[in-house]
Amino acid sequence: MDIWKWVFDTHRDLEEAGNHRLAELINEIPTNASRGRLELAQAALPEALAAARAARLPWLEVYFRHWTINPRVCTRREGEAALKDTVSLFEFAHRPETINCPQSVCTTQDIACCYANVDGAGYATDRIAVCKETLARIDNSWGCFRCISSEMMNALVDAAKPEEALAFADQQLPLLQETGADQSVDWFEPLAQAQFSAGQFETALATLDYIEEQGFDSDNPPKHYARSCMRFRLLALLGRTEEAWAMLPPEEKAQEFGECLDLSAGLEVLLQSAPGRNDYLVGRRTAAAVRRYSASGSHRLTLDALAYHVRLAVARGARWSANLMLELARPHLAKLKQPLGAPEAFSNLEAMVASMPAVRELPVPAQELADYVSGGENLDAEQDLELLLAGAASLPSDAGLAVLISRAMRACGGMDAARDHLWTYLRTQSAKAEVVEEMESVLVEAREEAGTQALAGMLRESDPIRAHLCLARFAFATGRWNEVASHARPVLELEPGNETARALWSFAAMREGDFEQALILLEQIIDEEGEPGNAHWEAIVAASALRRWDSVRALGAALGMEFEAGEGPIEEKWGVVRVQYEDDGEMMERFAHRTGPATARIVSLSGSMRRQTLGQLVVFHPQPLESVPDDEGEANQFVQLYKVVKVLEQSGYGTSYLVDGAHPGEGELNTLTEAFAARGWKWIVHSDDDYRIFDNETETELPGVYFLVAAPADTPAAAIDETLRELTAGYEHPMCWIALAEAAGSNVDYHEALMERYDL
Repeated sequence: MDIWKWVFDTHRDLEEAGNHRLAELINEIPTNASRGRLELAQAALPEALAAARAARLPWLEVYFRHWTINPRVCTRREGEAALKDTVSLFEFAHRPETINCPQSVCTTQDIACCYANVDGAGYATDRIAVCKETLARIDNSWGCFRCISSEMMNALVDAAKPEEALAFADQQLPLLQETGADQSVDWFEPLAQAQFSAGQFETALATLDYIEEQGFDSDNPPKHYARSCMRFRLLALLGRTEEAWAMLPPEEKAQEFGECLDLSAGLEVLLQSAPGRNDYLVGRRTAAAVRRYSASGSHRLTLDALAYHVRLAVARGARWSANLMLELARPHLAKLKQPLGAPEAFSNLEAMVASMPAVRELPVPAQELADYVSGGENLDAEQDLELLLAGAASLPSDAGLAVLISRAMRACGGMDAARDHLWTYLRTQSAKAEVVEEMESVLVEAREEAGTQALAGMLRESDPIRAHLCLARFAFATGRWNEVASHARPVLELEPGNETARALWSFAAMREGDFEQALILLEQIIDEEGEPGNAHWEAIVAASALRRWDSVRALGAALGMEFEAGEGPIEEKWGVVRVQYEDDGEMMERFAHRTGPATARIVSLSGSMRRQTLGQLVVFHPQPLESVPDDEGEANQFVQLYKVVKVLEQSGYGTSYLVDGAHPGEGELNTLTEAFAARGWKWIVHSDDDYRIFDNETETELPGVYFLVAAPADTPAAAIDETLRELTAGYEHPMCWIALAEAAGSNVDYHEALMERYDL
């Protein structure tokens, strides 16, 4: 069964019935989910489910729930954390009213993948059985045939049968090739895993190369990161050490997408020949993998990640880091479906840590330890931590040691441990300022509201200013701008010159769009500071948003800017910039002409069916979002990117529509664009000179062209559709504009036929 035909037909039926929002969600949720924007998909889910239930379309409920669960279990590797939702969907998808839904079979993949995360090896036999049962009742015409086949491969690998997995892949491949379903990351990723498990490292690496060469899944950053970790591990195993170190996936990506077991495994291989590189930064990353799988309820993966972490920690003498993760992973032993040697492996890891030598003697008296560690040249947070903990044992009231211990724990990734250590200190010792400040920093970074409230409550009587600032910082960090003001205001009443409160409030007001309040506060800061600086730039943004052009000129002049003579709006030529803004939850970029210190007018068309921005006058924040490239050639071509904070003037144009088809020839295309210009329309050709289409009727390849066109905002879609039909009526090969046809209520079937004929 063609799942996507059902989706397309359902979308069309909803549009024709006037249920436009539900039709939009059919595209919006899977698009966000498949491109790594799961939070956006989940945010839209309640609306989608309510609309599907109101329309009495239970099949759509299966569809929407699948698309928000699948990335959790297949990409983010959630186990028990997703099990309740996954089982609930599986049961719902197999009710009489939903069992025939084309997407119901996909819930088999969801549940198989979820159990694989909970305990891959323990549930391997069950997963193999459910995959066999599902494959027996579908054929290769089903879109999920590939997905279930992939899960079968994964289950065989987890059952320690990689050769059987590869034999199964060979068996399924001809069936997948019949429909082209083999050309997908969802097939090649598990194939690479099977090849790796079978010891075919070169072949697995070649499979990963093929995925990248073909651009499969290029718009899904979390899955791309996971593949980069697998590549890193393969290069390490193949002895290609320099290549492996050179492509070590950056830690900031791991913080965004979740650290991977493959990275820990690859590090263990590489560090055997480079023990000097085995430091606390390695420990922070291997611990992050343990934490990730533990938080997801992925029990076997937690214990697998633990093994790499502990072995590397023992090798570098990091007892605290090893013990911390042992305690985190211990509860997962009891949650495995089958032990399969896990308890014995855990005991061996404990024995390794227990056999580590005792902590060495302190190099200086405990009273001097804080200065010794702070002034050390060879910084290693784990080694410092071992010393600091030993020193604090004899000086439990030393605030300096307490703060340094917290910082060392945080540097090792132990945020929870740092918090617990500081709470112990605050509850048993006096609330010294440096410890309170460190605790506040920990709680804000961890976004821990209950702890922040508790800390503020502890301080409210003795230090109300610090209590309010603590809550203001937390509100700022979590984007609760009104609360920032509610806590900054009493601070300024108690201490009118408090710079921190005024700065926090001004920044919060700016982000909330209260530019009037922001400008008042920034002008106060400027008066107190005297020297031109960052406050001037922030005030320029606020004044631009308020159209206070005289203020913009005065503030700019203080920073050394020169303006053309005159008053009123600033509309000068300050070069070309890129501006970034959010559209339906997705970050977009457009080229613009900079007209002043913090204003620009957008000069490029929006993408197809996007909110039009051409001609918009925007206020942007002048802090660049990207750094200028180091390469001189790249730097010369670089156009700086800024974030839009307000739109001052809307576009005078309507939606951009995509027109695609055979190239009519330069003469005809010039005539067409001249007709656009005469009507005041805007257009841009996006296709390259080598763009080709295929005419299935004549079986010939033809030069192609596709472009965006937008008419003035008051032009109805039907008028644009009619004009395009008139202007292209004489073309040998008709052109396609299906999105416009849908918006105009025109002949959509005609354009669907063109898409099929020319493979558009």
